[in-house]
Amino acid sequence: MKKKRNKRRNYYRLTLQWIIVALLGYMVVRLFVDATYKPDFEAYCPFGGMQALGSYLNANSLACTMSTTQIIMGILLAVGVLLVSKLFCSYICPIGTFTEWLGRIADKFKLRFTITGIADKLLRVLKYGLLFITFYFSVTSSELFCKQFDPYYAAFSGFGDDVTVLYAVIAIGVTVLGSFFIRQFWCKYLCPLGAATNIFAFAPVFVAITLIYWIAVSLIGWQIHWAWYLGAVCLAGLLIEVSRRQGLYFPFMKITRNSDICTNCKICDKACPHGIKISTEDTVKHIDCHLCVDCIVKCPEEGALTINRKPWRWLPAASVIALVAVGLLISAYWELPTIDIRWGSEEQYENAKEYQQAGLKNVKCFGSSKAFATQMQKVEGVLGVQTFVKEHRVKVFYNPEIIDEAGIREGIFNPVNWILSEPPDGLEELSIVEIGIDRFFDTKDAFLLSELLTQNPGVFGMETSFGEPVEAKIIYDPELADPDKLKTLIEQKSITYTSGDQTVKEKTSYQVAYINPEIDKIATHEYLQKAFNPYNRAFNDYDSYNEEQLRIYTLPFAEAMRQDKQRWFAFLMSHLSDNKNIVRMTVQWQDTAPVLQIYYVSEMVSPEEIHSMLVKPNLTVHYADGSSRDIANPYSFKAFDEYQEDKFWQESLNN
Repeated sequence: MKKKRNKRRNYYRLTLQWIIVALLGYMVVRLFVDATYKPDFEAYCPFGGMQALGSYLNANSLACTMSTTQIIMGILLAVGVLLVSKLFCSYICPIGTFTEWLGRIADKFKLRFTITGIADKLLRVLKYGLLFITFYFSVTSSELFCKQFDPYYAAFSGFGDDVTVLYAVIAIGVTVLGSFFIRQFWCKYLCPLGAATNIFAFAPVFVAITLIYWIAVSLIGWQIHWAWYLGAVCLAGLLIEVSRRQGLYFPFMKITRNSDICTNCKICDKACPHGIKISTEDTVKHIDCHLCVDCIVKCPEEGALTINRKPWRWLPAASVIALVAVGLLISAYWELPTIDIRWGSEEQYENAKEYQQAGLKNVKCFGSSKAFATQMQKVEGVLGVQTFVKEHRVKVFYNPEIIDEAGIREGIFNPVNWILSEPPDGLEELSIVEIGIDRFFDTKDAFLLSELLTQNPGVFGMETSFGEPVEAKIIYDPELADPDKLKTLIEQKSITYTSGDQTVKEKTSYQVAYINPEIDKIATHEYLQKAFNPYNRAFNDYDSYNEEQLRIYTLPFAEAMRQDKQRWFAFLMSHLSDNKNIVRMTVQWQDTAPVLQIYYVSEMVSPEEIHSMLVKPNLTVHYADGSSRDIANPYSFKAFDEYQEDKFWQESLNN
């Protein structure tokens, strides 16, 4: 009978763990079968929410694509730690579930062991160091630094753009191998969220440090950088954990042992995922206890192990469900702005009005929100903006005596003038048609429209301008396209296109409001020159050199006519800036075609060396926060010797 009871399973916990696994599995499978589906693997991430809240308190902006949902989940995680225990770690965290199950496999081969003593204490330092680093860089950049190395995000995003591959590979390797040989290696020693939840369990110290910092900065007026506060909190958490391994009064709920019933069989010790010696405690206060209740389920003596002397083994799972439900309910009715930037005076705001617009696909993260704010600062009469990336929504505060809502919409609108493809040789003249398009607004709409139009090989360009509806001029070859065909293309309900190595399918809902028949014709070469967007950036102390010191390496650059290639100019420039003797890059129209011009210090670098950078399979791109990343080279430059007939690079700057 006892043997049978020992095989009982913790169905409360297992059910929640398998629900999370099933949801993630659904997202992954759907990603491969539904091209329009864009999974958000961090949509409910409490740790991301904590970082976003830190960024919001410091700079009044939310980190990256974080929204109120993640912040509420982070706050409720802390509430759960105080009232019940570290429930997220035990019942929801996919890394915790995976590493625990992996460890059980290792146990079958007797390969896993538990680190104790001084080694255990020293290794616990790591997660507090990661917590400090992660929060510091997330708050200072408003980007989630943890995404660069998080094993979960790297695996499920397929090593997406935010992932630093080297960091992530190391993290995944260490997590898998460590968890296979060492009990709960990730949770105990590496997880920054584990460090954060422990700090909440040390709430009295956390609150005391927070109050001291607030008094010093807000009341006394001392200039103390917030990083010192963060460091003090992390250090205090570390010292308490390695010295006593117990929370300070929290959480309220704890495993309790009735010594009168307990037979000291030690089954509970073996059942505990963290290897806590439950059989030696009357009340389990160990900081590693997540209240998973595996020990209660496995105990052969009914009533020997309980929660606060009560048979509430269902309580942790029920608390998880309740906290998640509360979080979803709150976030459904309340949202913090990703940015809240005001540049108008208090007097101006007394009579200000508010304009809201949703559906702006370009407002999708902190960076695009800042770009939107910069754009609106140039609009006379606008006093401030808020963005809400979850709904792609913005609020614009404005002076009604200077600008009206139509003017706001025009200020938000971004016109484009794009060459979609190069007309074939011999086509000397192109036709232009003007089409009014409803349900069209931002540059993402323009991008999708361009993808729709390029399905017809006779369409070569498009130009949009503000209007209600938006006015679009389509440049085309009348032998291959006509207004009716263009209308059919524009009103398609979806478009499939490639982005990198992925195939993406997106829904579209544009409606053609009117079509002005052929309004003009234009010579092909004249159109290409008119639509071309030049590029000019100086770097590496360009102004410190005189004309005699510099030369220009010039190459034909036909790809520069294409809109999808123009957006990579800045990346190519960043890559070239790696060589300190390259000081400027321009893309200009010369005679009948665009050319790439690279300014360099003639005595320090050769054209051959410059060209070797252009033909590399990857471009090394540098970012404002000091990080760098390799991306696939989007350009197809020929070998150096194939350009030798063009001697532009031999000319000095002043020639």
